[in-house]
Amino acid sequence: MIGDESTLSVLSKMMELSTKKHQVIANNIANVNTPGYIRRDLSFEEEMSRIVTSKDWASLRKLDGKVTLDETNTPKNDGNNISLTQEMNEMSQNGILYELTQKAFKSRVGLIKSAIK
Repeated sequence: MIGDESTLSVLSKMMELSTKKHQVIANNIANVNTPGYIRRDLSFEEEMSRIVTSKDWASLRKLDGKVTLDETNTPKNDGNNISLTQEMNEMSQNGILYELTQKAFKSRVGLIKSAIK
C-alpha cells in the first residue's frame, strides 16, 4: 500500500525516539567530567519491534522510550562511568538511524504525493 498509515506512524515514531535518544547521548557527553555521573540510555528498539510484529498500533502512540541508568561500564576513580568514545559511537549510530528513517519517511510521503497527482 502506498499510503499505509501504520508505516508513516512507525517512521514518525522512530524519528521522534531517535531525537530523544540523541538528547540522552548529548547529556551523557555533557556530563563526561561530572563526578559520580552514571551513564543514561534510552531504549525503545525491543518494544518497537514487538509493536510492529504484533501490529499493536495503539501501543505505538504511547511508546515513549525508557531512560535507564547504564551501569555496565566500570566507573572511573570519581565514580563517573561515561566513555566519550562509546558516546560518540552511539551518537554516530543514532544519527545514521535517524537519517535513514527520515529518508524512508520522505520517500513514502513522495509516493503518496505522486499518487495524489
